[in-house]
Amino acid sequence: MPAAELQRRFAEKAAARAGCRAAATVAAAFFLSCRLAPDIHTVARTRVLMDTVVSIKVHLPDSSRQEAAIAAITAAFAEIGRLDSALSSYREDSEVAALNRAAAQAGALAVSAELDTVLAAALAVSRRSHGAFDITIAPVLELWGFGTDSARVPTAEAIRARLPRVGYQHLRFTGAGADGQAQVEFVRSGMMVDLGGIAKGYAVDRGVQMLLARGFADVMVEAGGDLRVHASALTAGRINIWVRHPRAADRFFARFKAGGGAVATSGDYERYFEQAGRRYHHLLDPRTGYPAGAAEASPQMLSATVVAPTAMLADAYATAIFVLGPAAGIALAEELGRLEALVIYLEAGELRWRATENFKKKLERREED
Repeated sequence: MPAAELQRRFAEKAAARAGCRAAATVAAAFFLSCRLAPDIHTVARTRVLMDTVVSIKVHLPDSSRQEAAIAAITAAFAEIGRLDSALSSYREDSEVAALNRAAAQAGALAVSAELDTVLAAALAVSRRSHGAFDITIAPVLELWGFGTDSARVPTAEAIRARLPRVGYQHLRFTGAGADGQAQVEFVRSGMMVDLGGIAKGYAVDRGVQMLLARGFADVMVEAGGDLRVHASALTAGRINIWVRHPRAADRFFARFKAGGGAVATSGDYERYFEQAGRRYHHLLDPRTGYPAGAAEASPQMLSATVVAPTAMLADAYATAIFVLGPAAGIALAEELGRLEALVIYLEAGELRWRATENFKKKLERREED
């Protein structure tokens, strides 16, 4: 069966399980194909968590450890679910929601170890991307209503009124409190955080760590376009990752082999709405409060794919590179050294792409696209 047909069916199943269009577009950002020996045994399970489809696979030399693999996968799902309840930006009972509610009324606020880890990583990416990635975009993001029935283009006045609340520089760590917990402080009134661009990657990393800790070396965890792979000699060199075409869900733009590490894609096709014939996506530029790489811009960004050591870093830097655009985004990836990146964009009506020099050597382009 052609890879494109496999991807189409995967996307349809993802949409059916998650019950929303977003799951189909996000889950289809990647497709894995493995040229595995016939005697390799694969244990795979799928659940809906973090408002998306989460897939976990464990490859084994035979079926003797199948029950142990199922137990490890169940534990990984439990860990991802636990983190979802703490770090979710859409659950009212999450720690992040509680932090946002309390921030307007208190000074330094205690946070869990997990939230501390994610906040610290987010601020590091913000500094290195000069604010292109910024979790404090939440007050402006709220205006747009992405993922709700009230999605709309806010007035310019409303955006201008909330932009002063945005700025990673105004989220500070104040040291541990008396109970030893880390503490953070929102310096400006009305600030909020949205971890949608980094928490999912962290949960994927934790899922992989759970599997590795139980002695499984050939594993994959994928959640809504965030993917992490670990391979031993059993599957090394046999895993192809296909990057979807940003304007054709049933086609691929390129593929590359992965022996380990993480991949994430940010695209304007993930969460968006259309108004007056224009597409408005959820990847906002923290400097303007409007979708980055907008249609009237030249070039117009379509997607950014990042390969990184962890899914948390890949997740965050995919957003940052999308916001920065082709030239500055690829320059940032080259500067950091440990990232590989591919950006796809429109310029003068033509589909174009750029990649880091090392990544160019690994990419196999689908020339017919």
